[in-house]
Amino acid sequence: MREKKLDKRKAQGAETKKKLYEIAERLFTERNFSDVNVEDITDEAGITKGAFYVHFESKDALIATLIADYASRADTDYKTFLEMLPDDIHTSEVLLRLTQKITETLLNTIGYENMKKVYQMLLARSVDTEAVKGYGRELYTLFHGVLEKGIRRGELKSSLPSEELARHFVMAIRGVSYEWCVRYPDFDLKEQTMAHIQLLIKGIQT
Repeated sequence: MREKKLDKRKAQGAETKKKLYEIAERLFTERNFSDVNVEDITDEAGITKGAFYVHFESKDALIATLIADYASRADTDYKTFLEMLPDDIHTSEVLLRLTQKITETLLNTIGYENMKKVYQMLLARSVDTEAVKGYGRELYTLFHGVLEKGIRRGELKSSLPSEELARHFVMAIRGVSYEWCVRYPDFDLKEQTMAHIQLLIKGIQT
């Protein structure tokens, strides 16, 4: 009997956490991260703020979970995008198309305000953001695969290992998107990112 009660309580807890997550996700979609507070989420969920903190250490911890899921979905989308490209496209063009896809996601899906919050969390290190910044992220694997294929085909050349080269491409995109946050709104993210990636490509083209 006691075991059944524990299982029921565990199931209820999981359901409450899921409810909080889904409400927060919708509110953060309708508004920006900074415009939604814990009380907005708990009021809609019909639970106390204390109950919220049973499931999430803080609002930032919840945001970190959402961001990790966004990053995972985005990387899956990028992978699908690459798989749909014709095999005979030159590697430099593949790199440019992938970069364009990434910047469109940053602009149209994530947005400036939310991207700014992501960088604030990365810099503050207040919550675990490894899913976004870690080298194990799928995005690095995707760039690595494209670059390795280009080198194998003889379309690219590099004295660096393709894994390290992939990090430079991701760092370039991250650096330009940070500049976008710093200089917003007087900064064209798409134009500047494409220009920087083209510079990198020129350095490794055969």
